[in-house]
Amino acid sequence: MLTIPTPFPVGPVNVYLVKEDDGLTLIDVGPRFEPAQEALQEQLARRGYRLSDVRRIILTHVHSDHCGLAGMLAEESGAEVYSHPANFSLLADYAAERERWLAFYAALMQEAGMPADQVVQVDRLRRGMSRYMTPVRPTGPLKEGDTLPLGGEEWRVLHTPGHSGGLICLYQPQRQLLISSDHLLRDVSSNPIVEPPEQDGRERPRRLAEYLSQLQRVAELPVELALPGHGLFISDVRDLVARRLAFHEERARRVANLLQNGARTAYDLSLHLFPHPDPVNRFLAVSEVIGHLEVLELRGEVVSVVENGVRLWQIGTSPDDGL
Repeated sequence: MLTIPTPFPVGPVNVYLVKEDDGLTLIDVGPRFEPAQEALQEQLARRGYRLSDVRRIILTHVHSDHCGLAGMLAEESGAEVYSHPANFSLLADYAAERERWLAFYAALMQEAGMPADQVVQVDRLRRGMSRYMTPVRPTGPLKEGDTLPLGGEEWRVLHTPGHSGGLICLYQPQRQLLISSDHLLRDVSSNPIVEPPEQDGRERPRRLAEYLSQLQRVAELPVELALPGHGLFISDVRDLVARRLAFHEERARRVANLLQNGARTAYDLSLHLFPHPDPVNRFLAVSEVIGHLEVLELRGEVVSVVENGVRLWQIGTSPDDGL
């Protein structure tokens, strides 16, 4: 495991190095960030390697702290790049796809009831995140059920959407070893971020609902040790999953209780749950609230209606009846 610094509040990212007969495989690479590139070079050199020894890059998902350096590294080393197909458009055509995502988020925050000045702040800050990412064209896909040779062993690819729609974990069944990326972290609960549909006009995926389902799936695997994308190793996967599921259930109940007195927007609910975050965390707070509302909606506990471009949520019956 290589520990690579990031400029983000989450702290360092874990990059996993695998020695192969023909060179090195890296699982994730870190952000496009000079201290990250220097740390990657230094930690490889400490083990007797250079960037040019990297033959293959596996990207677990398309968040810049995990994949931002991939373009530079692939260009310098000639390494092949593999990821889930859901990540391909954002990896290869970053500028155009990023604009589509930013437009989606601006519209979503407006619909959630966020004030216009905060929508502008969030958009400005999210645009600034692009400096931590360089585009890269993937060599090939890693899909659910694929077998991946790593270090002389066969690993199973698990597609675990939730934190990100294209997130994959890697599982070695004989050693009961899981590379969990950001799907499962020891010290913090992963944030399943709202994402646009793969194509405009299609139904938007419900990332938190997917995340909860994929957590349960991972808990059913025999796992002795999980290697996460941030923080320390995880030796109690089933207990940790149980705590994460309980956490999200408690959060969903808090959201439902806040609706007992009438219809509210997702933004308004976020103010009660997370009173004083900065603009980036305000976006994440609204995204999380939307996720919990969608889980409650799937259970038939809440409904919503859009009025004047703003979506209102309410227990049971349509907000039309009470407004």
